[in-house]
Amino acid sequence: MTPLRAGVFVVYVLGIAGGLWSADRSLLPDVDILPGLKVGGVPAADASEARAIILRAKDAVEKRRVRVVLASDASRVLAERTLSEWGVTVDEQATFARAKALGKQGDLLGRVEATLAARKGALDVPLVVRADAARALPALVALKEAEDVQPVSARLDLDKHAVIPEKEGAYIDAWSAIALLERAATSAEDTVALPTQAFPPRMSSEFVTSLDIGTVLGEFETFFSRGGDQAKRGKNIDMASSKLDGLILSPGEFVSFNAVVGERSEANGFQKSWEIFKGEMVEGVGGGTCQVASTFHAATFFAGLDVLERLPHSRPSAYIPMGLDSTVVFPGVDLKVRNPHPFPVVVHARTEGNKLKVELLGRAKPVTVTFGRDVVETVPYTRKVMEETWLSGKKVIVKQHGIKGYRIRRSRVLTYADGTRKVESTNDFYPPTTEIYQVPAGFDEALLPPVPAPGADEDEKPKEAPCAGDACPKKEEPKASDLVLVEAPGTHAPNGHQKNPAKSLSVRR
Repeated sequence: MTPLRAGVFVVYVLGIAGGLWSADRSLLPDVDILPGLKVGGVPAADASEARAIILRAKDAVEKRRVRVVLASDASRVLAERTLSEWGVTVDEQATFARAKALGKQGDLLGRVEATLAARKGALDVPLVVRADAARALPALVALKEAEDVQPVSARLDLDKHAVIPEKEGAYIDAWSAIALLERAATSAEDTVALPTQAFPPRMSSEFVTSLDIGTVLGEFETFFSRGGDQAKRGKNIDMASSKLDGLILSPGEFVSFNAVVGERSEANGFQKSWEIFKGEMVEGVGGGTCQVASTFHAATFFAGLDVLERLPHSRPSAYIPMGLDSTVVFPGVDLKVRNPHPFPVVVHARTEGNKLKVELLGRAKPVTVTFGRDVVETVPYTRKVMEETWLSGKKVIVKQHGIKGYRIRRSRVLTYADGTRKVESTNDFYPPTTEIYQVPAGFDEALLPPVPAPGADEDEKPKEAPCAGDACPKKEEPKASDLVLVEAPGTHAPNGHQKNPAKSLSVRR
């Protein structure tokens, strides 16, 4: 028994023995708030004053500014807000209810003990502080997005025959952070160190070292230029392929190209180059990444991986046959594939001069793949002529070459070691690419090269209608020197893949 409680017990016994208890009930006063009671460290004479103290404390707490740092790096302030902005407040009703209940609940001795403690200024009711997670979490989630570090799995450097060690990840523990912000409301702390938790990557160095990658499951190579305005595009191909190289897909695992390669930004190592945007060539960051995605898609296609998500380009690509390409735009348009094989698959992506090669390596080749493609419809392109006041004479800018559109039927036949076959069939559409000329004001459009007739090969000369004698119109062909055609930056004439693709194509690997 505590000394105070022992004293109360003595007073209580003597009061009964002397017959005084019924005459003096000062040890159990009939008031809302015990005399001398403190609320949040401040004495309150009565209930009205207690409420006022609580409201002042609530206002002070909510206006207090608190900085947050990482527990692992206290030197860097991540954010500074009021406790109210962090979602922390004082619950005035709950605090007052606690103060009012003291001396009125429990056994008789406990109530008397509370009364005597209040009179001595030894009884303090702490403020009831609440943290509203709905208000605190958005700010903390924003910090998590900026500060959380994803783990990096161990990878293979296939060219150096070495293992690149893994790196642990770390994340801000938001729920523990809310509890610390709540605690800061009743302390003198103006800085809260946000707790972080470490977590391991998916693949360790030991696992990667044990992989069997002696067999090429599928491969594909494409070519590109590094000259002139294509130099930066070539650098982007180097960068994107380096991010794919050494990637490991466990059995049943799917991978997102965008997640692996990341945002096409200068901060992520990419440069400004020419790319297709809304059907036209424009300068943007990351041009060339689609060639890496297409080459990767073709390699996974022939390796027998499941293609979960893939879209063709808006025009046939110059570097790969129609049906094997894949367009990607961060973050919305993606290429996703899954490893259906019972062993891990490793991606080996590299550039050698003007060649990009992607291989998928594993324990054994379980399937032979045949790619089939048929052009089922050809759609002629149209011409757009734009008059520009800054042009003069016979100078004409070829802003964009026209490319016919195509509807194709593509198939994949997978033949497994046990003789079973699986056939997949899909359709792709490549809309026609508008031919765009920029010409001087008042230019005679008849001087422009004729648009190929529907169904004609690009290189065929247009056939004239049959005529005889005077019925034949007299037509003076413009001299070649009369017209000066200049390619706009980023513009390149279409090649055979784009102008006159084979009606049918079959590749077995």
